[in-house]
Amino acid sequence: MQSLTLIESDTGHPLLGLLGLNVGVVRTGATAASTKEEWAQEARKLELQGKQEQARAIRESFLQGKPVPWTPWSRELIEDLAPKALDRGNPSARLKQTLLDYALWHGQQLWVEQLAKAQFQPARGLAPDGDFGWIGDAAMLGVRLTDNEKQQQLALRAVAAVRQRHLQPYTAKNFKDILRLCDVHTVDHQTPAGATPLMLAARAGNAVLVEALLERGAEPKAEDEFGQTAWQHAVNRAIEEPAFAKSSLAAIFDRLAPAVIDVQVDGRLIRIERHQGEYWVLTLMLAGLKTQWSYCAVRSQPPWKLGEGYFAEQLHQVLEGLPPHLWKEKRRKRSYVNQVLARAEVESGYKPARKLWARTRNGHYLLNPGMLLRNGEGWVPVYEALRLDWIDRGTGTDEPYNVRPVARVQRLNARLLGQEVELF
Repeated sequence: MQSLTLIESDTGHPLLGLLGLNVGVVRTGATAASTKEEWAQEARKLELQGKQEQARAIRESFLQGKPVPWTPWSRELIEDLAPKALDRGNPSARLKQTLLDYALWHGQQLWVEQLAKAQFQPARGLAPDGDFGWIGDAAMLGVRLTDNEKQQQLALRAVAAVRQRHLQPYTAKNFKDILRLCDVHTVDHQTPAGATPLMLAARAGNAVLVEALLERGAEPKAEDEFGQTAWQHAVNRAIEEPAFAKSSLAAIFDRLAPAVIDVQVDGRLIRIERHQGEYWVLTLMLAGLKTQWSYCAVRSQPPWKLGEGYFAEQLHQVLEGLPPHLWKEKRRKRSYVNQVLARAEVESGYKPARKLWARTRNGHYLLNPGMLLRNGEGWVPVYEALRLDWIDRGTGTDEPYNVRPVARVQRLNARLLGQEVELF
C-alpha cells in the first residue's frame, strides 16, 4: 500500500495515539487521473491473477473508447449482406466487393465461387468456371504453366493482395498511428478486418508491436468470429507459410502462446503443457481448422488428402521450421509426429489416454468431437468453439473427394459413438 486513510470522529481514540498520529490540518493537492493505458495495464494484471470480474469491471467502466468510423467485418455483417451481394439483380458492387475481400482474407473460397455464379466480374476472374481452383506447387515454380496453373497463380495473387493491404501497417517498424488509434478507440478495438490490433500484429509477426500492445493492456485471449486468438492467427499463417514459422513464430511465442492448453475429455481435465509433443500438434490443429479445407493458399498436398484431416507430413512441414528450443532436434523426424498422433488418438491404448483427436482413416486425424475447450470459467465443445458451422459455410464443398466439414465431423462422431456409418 502506498497510502492509508483512517476516518475516526474520536480524536482521542487510542489507535491514533498508538500510530503516533496527531490532530492536524488536512492539506489537499492536485492528483493526476489515471490514464486509459494505466487502467488497461491494471486490467491485464488482474486477469493474470485470475480476477476476471474485476478486470471486466475496469474495461467496462474506464476503457470505453469512441466507436470506430468503419464497419468491421464480422459473421453478423456477412450473414446480413450475403443474400444481397449474391443477388444478381442487386446492382451494389460495394456489397459484393466486401464479401469477396472477406472471403480472400479468411481463405473461404466458397463465397468467391458463389459470387462468380452471381456474375460478379472480379470473382469470375478468380473462379471462371464457378470453381476457385486448388493452388498447387506449380503456381510457385519457375516452369511453364498451364492455363489452369496460371488461373491458380492469379487467385494466389488476389489472396496475397487483400492480406497485404490489411497487414501492411502492422509490419512497419513505426506504428505510432496504430497506437494512436488504440488511444482513441481502446487497445482492443476492431480493425476493418474484424480483428483486434494484437491479432494483426501477431499475424504480421511484428514482435515489437505485439509487446507494445500488451504493455497497453491488449487482451491476448480475445477471439474473432472463427474463435481464433492472436496466437492462433499467427499459427494459422505458419501453417500456410512454413517459412513464417521459421522466421517469426518464435519471437512472439513467449508473449502469446498459452502456458498450457486445458481440455476436457470424458469428464477428465487434461492439461497439455509446452514441453509435450501433443502441445504443438494440438496447437496446429486448433489454429488450422479454419483453413484446412481452404483453396486460398499454396499447398503441397492435393485437396482430397487435406480433406481427410490432419496427417504427419502436413504437420511436420511446419514443425521442422521451429527453432530447437520450441521443437527439439530429437523430434525432427516425421516418425515422431506419427507417434504423437497415434498415442493421443481416441482409440489408442497409450497411457495416459489423452484422446485429443480421432482417426478418420489410416494416418489422418481430426479433433475429437467429444473434446471440450476451456472458455473462461466454463467449457465449450471444440467444434463449437472453432465455429465449424461458419467454416462449413466458407469452405464446404459437396464434391465426392471432399465431404463438407460439418458432415465429416458428424460422421466421425457417429462412428465413435458406435453407430453404423460409411467410412471416409
